[in-house]
Amino acid sequence: MTDLRDDPAWFFEAHRIIAGHPELGGGFWTRFTVQYNLFAGTIIAVGNPSQVEQLNSMQDLGQLGCFGLTEKFAGVSSGMVVETIAEYDSATQEFILQTPNEGAKKNWISQGFCADKSVVVADLRLGGTSHGPHAFLIDFRVTRNGTAELVPGISLADMGRKTVANDLDNAWIAFDRVRVPRSSLLDRFGGLDENGQYVAKVK
Repeated sequence: MTDLRDDPAWFFEAHRIIAGHPELGGGFWTRFTVQYNLFAGTIIAVGNPSQVEQLNSMQDLGQLGCFGLTEKFAGVSSGMVVETIAEYDSATQEFILQTPNEGAKKNWISQGFCADKSVVVADLRLGGTSHGPHAFLIDFRVTRNGTAELVPGISLADMGRKTVANDLDNAWIAFDRVRVPRSSLLDRFGGLDENGQYVAKVK
């Protein structure tokens, strides 16, 4: 899952090969792009070395990821309007993911119905102060008694029938006080210091 970084020529050749097989269905192309470009690509781009290393174990386990960016009320400004909140709890050293309103639900999330992990973009807040959108790598499903179940506090539903690519699942996703460890923050360029204060790592 690190070919985008390690062997980009092969990575883009794989895209060309898939594009030459329309019989695979429109959804397959999107799944490939979500898994390797959006999900893994974001971790490679803004994750620290230990977070990027997790991609190797995910590949070995055959785990899937989804990319939680687009929100219902963002419209054409997807990525520029992020209302999902990640409030830091210094007492537990966790972030609390929260969907504050209907418009902040993540929409059209491909692979949402089958993903094991997710990159979620949320407004990082410390003591109520916003530090802008940041990406978090979270567990989306956990296995209990041999069955993969959504992490408690995550809810989703199907976005409905589309004009094309109905072989691809698309979900809306909401978070209700979902606690994730501090290490979930993809912090290559900005994160928390040992005192829990925000530090930008680039100027």
